[in-house]
Amino acid sequence: MFVSFFNRLFPRISPQAGAPGEQTVFYEIAREAKGNFFPDFKLYHRTSATTVDLLLFIPHRGLYIGEKIPWRADELKGASVERPLPGGKQKASTRFDAVESTIRQKLEDVLSFDSTPCIRFAWMEHLSEKEFDALDPSFHALLPKSRLLFSDESISSARQKLELLAPYRSNPYASLKVIGSLNAHMLLLPTSQTPFGAYLSDEQLRFMDTGFQDKITTLCGSSGSGKSTLLLRKAVKTVLENPDRKVLIITPTLLAGELLRDKLVSLMEYGAFTVPLDSIAFYTPQSPEPLENMDILYEASAILCDDAYRLQDSFIEMLKRQRKNRWLLFGTVFRPDSNENLFLLQNRYREAKHFTTLRSGEKPVLFTLLLELRKRFCDTPRHDVMVILPEQRMLQQFKEAIDEYFGSDCRALIPGFSLQYQSLDDLLLATADDVGGLRIPHLFLVVPESSDDYAFELSRASETATIISFSNPHGENDAKDHQK
Repeated sequence: MFVSFFNRLFPRISPQAGAPGEQTVFYEIAREAKGNFFPDFKLYHRTSATTVDLLLFIPHRGLYIGEKIPWRADELKGASVERPLPGGKQKASTRFDAVESTIRQKLEDVLSFDSTPCIRFAWMEHLSEKEFDALDPSFHALLPKSRLLFSDESISSARQKLELLAPYRSNPYASLKVIGSLNAHMLLLPTSQTPFGAYLSDEQLRFMDTGFQDKITTLCGSSGSGKSTLLLRKAVKTVLENPDRKVLIITPTLLAGELLRDKLVSLMEYGAFTVPLDSIAFYTPQSPEPLENMDILYEASAILCDDAYRLQDSFIEMLKRQRKNRWLLFGTVFRPDSNENLFLLQNRYREAKHFTTLRSGEKPVLFTLLLELRKRFCDTPRHDVMVILPEQRMLQQFKEAIDEYFGSDCRALIPGFSLQYQSLDDLLLATADDVGGLRIPHLFLVVPESSDDYAFELSRASETATIISFSNPHGENDAKDHQK
């Protein structure tokens, strides 16, 4: 097809994106086929961004890439076209060639191998079939009607044309593999359970698609509702769509920021796209340098605070004073008094699949924990286990006893813990204040009997959790009793 060649002869005049109502035919075809349709789809690959006018995926047939042609009958009246002469200076490739090449390269980079067919078609936004038939025969010679959809096309007619362009495949192509790979920056990263990643939920996508501009916004949801996941992807989406912008992400701890940064790098590697690392900056109040003295506070066009309820009130007030007309987001588990600029996440997506509760009873809580850890270590690597203690003062006491008992060197996540100097390759000990951003398969939660809200702590476990309650809130004499 020579659609792009025609567009050079008859350039677009102030093209406008078609309104959703004008593209109903494609939405309906996708809905009936349980596929996907995206108008003006942004494809980010490596350092480039390509706009695909129409991207349609039908599981039993493959990918359809379409170009919107805004010609009108009155503009083409009396016009004719000629095929480019061989050896001329005209480029041999069309925009279709470039788009298809980028799609195939993206799929290859993400999936290593993919055989999903890419079928081309063109949509005459303002030209009916009857008006096309009335054009000079030279148009008909170069533009086969079998690949053209017209402004007055019915759903059944359009579907039939598209189906004739690609053979039916009894074993459907996987939407998650194909569309997920092309839109990888909006995807949850792969896991052993989801080797091709996972889609964001509908409510999460609503947040991603909402433009907040210069407002103070609250992203509210319970622990495990995906606030950190959304915050990072919103930052990525902001920079991809506006390369000249910078985003500042604030986390309560240094470790939480490092983990988010690692996820950013992993997301780019998996999705085969590039975000300049200086476009997304991270900061924690644990840093020795006050944020007010740093240029990024004033350069950022958006400031996103993860787990803002764990930040000092004075720090929050400083951010509000320095906001000016920039977007400021606070992620929190507490619903604010006002619903103004509130985005509420209703669902929880992360929590321990199974958890049990034990009481230490007459035995010291440390003794009970050591017995449970010994049972767990029979079939679980130590780096897959974390212990959350109620008080900072208990960390060193429990670490010494556990290291002596197992001959290990477990990691105590004290404030300021950094992956630059330490690793997470052994059993982790921490308090709830320092485990933001962590996700560990198996969790042991040590709590006083008076505690009753474990939502945040349990959201750190992906598989199982064991709650060990005790009556001694200070853990006194636990280590001494163990040594006896």
